[in-house]
Amino acid sequence: MKEIERYVKEITMNLPDDEKLEIGEEIYGHLQEHVNELIKNGSSKEMAIRMAIESFGNQNKLNRELKRAFFPFYKVIRFLWSVLFVTGFLCLASYSIMEYIHPELENNMPLYSVLMAMFLVFLLAGAGEALYDALISQFKLKSRGLLNPWLFFLVPALLYGGIQTLLLFNNPEKFQNNLSWVDLYTFPIGAVAYIISRQLFTILFLSHKKVNRNTVN
Repeated sequence: MKEIERYVKEITMNLPDDEKLEIGEEIYGHLQEHVNELIKNGSSKEMAIRMAIESFGNQNKLNRELKRAFFPFYKVIRFLWSVLFVTGFLCLASYSIMEYIHPELENNMPLYSVLMAMFLVFLLAGAGEALYDALISQFKLKSRGLLNPWLFFLVPALLYGGIQTLLLFNNPEKFQNNLSWVDLYTFPIGAVAYIISRQLFTILFLSHKKVNRNTVN
């Protein structure tokens, strides 16, 4: 039953491996029993699978509830990790570019500049995450493709970068300084770094990890 397997996989996505296997087998067993009962009552196999899945609930909502159960502060920790990651990435990129363009200068990164960059990333990323969660709750995850985080965060950044590129071509005299045109793409670069950091968080801290459900806080 590939439909049920796909459904169960989406429910248990990004859960700790041991719990993913245990919960997945339990859900699959319940659904299979329900399907068999519906078939005995006269439903076709396809109809029985669809009815069983619909009765169990939305897979993405169930996945979010399971994540909250295993990782109560999952989103907060991921958000703070992403803010630090993006801030560090942008500061490193800025320093490297300055070293490349003006190697003769002493290119230091003042602490207040780092803190200001972190504050701006915190505000922009926080607003983006709040809007993303609001849209998911509003549309009940029915348009998961459109609300894919890669599309949600990256498309606006690329549109902004496209508009800035037009400004660059239409008014090249305003961007004579080598750093001026680099600054145009800070937002798109930061957005790419942010969605990469979200994925890295899952890979580094959630995938292939055995988590004791009694100790997560």
